[in-house]
Amino acid sequence: MKKYSFVIFIISALVFSNSINAQKIAVSAAFEHPSNKANSDTIYYVFNQKLNWSDFQGKPGTQFSVGAVTASGFAFHSSMDYSNNVLNIRIGVYAFFTKQDSWKKPNINSDYHLEHEQHHFDISCLGAQKFVEEIKSVKFTSQNYQQLLDSLFSKVYDENIKLQDQYDRETKNSIDVKKQIEWNKKISDMISKVNKMG
Repeated sequence: MKKYSFVIFIISALVFSNSINAQKIAVSAAFEHPSNKANSDTIYYVFNQKLNWSDFQGKPGTQFSVGAVTASGFAFHSSMDYSNNVLNIRIGVYAFFTKQDSWKKPNINSDYHLEHEQHHFDISCLGAQKFVEEIKSVKFTSQNYQQLLDSLFSKVYDENIKLQDQYDRETKNSIDVKKQIEWNKKISDMISKVNKMG
């Protein structure tokens, strides 16, 4: 079924004084799995924990012809400290699903359709991991940090949206059973690799 993917862009305010601007900067990034709280509207991605139909708590959109919508994305936060003439910036990246923005129509209850929706959340997880990899692959300076981080995020976000759209297009929103089975294996294999990376 059709997905609804979005992202919340979160970053702590970083204020560089002139003296810090002249110093070294060290940026590290990690994929995080914040704890899920029972009464929260947000579900954070945790490997081997699957969505349930009860998580889809939004009101079905009448303008959609699809049977269910998954609202998921990825975001990040940052913290910093300054020691030994080095500005250390730690970036935590996470994938999330929001219950009130996700919905299903009353006649959609099968495990088959739920797996399709789960894979939209999985694709958001893949985007989060790709963002971590991109952060680790570039050299940050105190002068380019904010602009480069924004650029990397936009690049990975756009790529993730394209993958989400490709998934729906090729499976015809889960109607094409053969293609859905192919994508089930493809996404499961990719998630398994990310999980092994820690």
